[in-house]
Amino acid sequence: MMRGRNLLNMKTVLVFGTFDIIHPGHQWFLSMASKLGDHLVAVVSRDSFVQKWKGRATVKDEKERIRALKESGMVSQAVLSDAEIRTYKIVKEVQPDIICLGHDQKALLEDLKDWLHRTGDSHIKIEILPPWKRNRYSSSRINDQNR
Repeated sequence: MMRGRNLLNMKTVLVFGTFDIIHPGHQWFLSMASKLGDHLVAVVSRDSFVQKWKGRATVKDEKERIRALKESGMVSQAVLSDAEIRTYKIVKEVQPDIICLGHDQKALLEDLKDWLHRTGDSHIKIEILPPWKRNRYSSSRINDQNR
């Protein structure tokens, strides 16, 4: 795993998501996040977490979603999220300079802020990206249409 602080002054950006069926909204989000740094790491939600959080399974399993992100060329790395939610071991491992969140990741934002404060990792900047054509490009909407 590459570490943000050890990449010769390169900025590492970390994003979190399910990334089920990569659509233009994801492409826009990843493109905007990548402009904030030099190395973009996508953390992909585990199947078990998505089932619990969203109340339904993903269309593609976690391995397929990671592979699709890697093959897309939109990220420098795609990795699976922590086995235990809210531990943020992946943040410690990647050591990002910036964590970029989508406008709809409010619960994650609050939890991350609390965790960063508790751990003293307040040097990590959090950026929130606005929605882009939300009514047209939403994973939930696209997945509902494909079911």
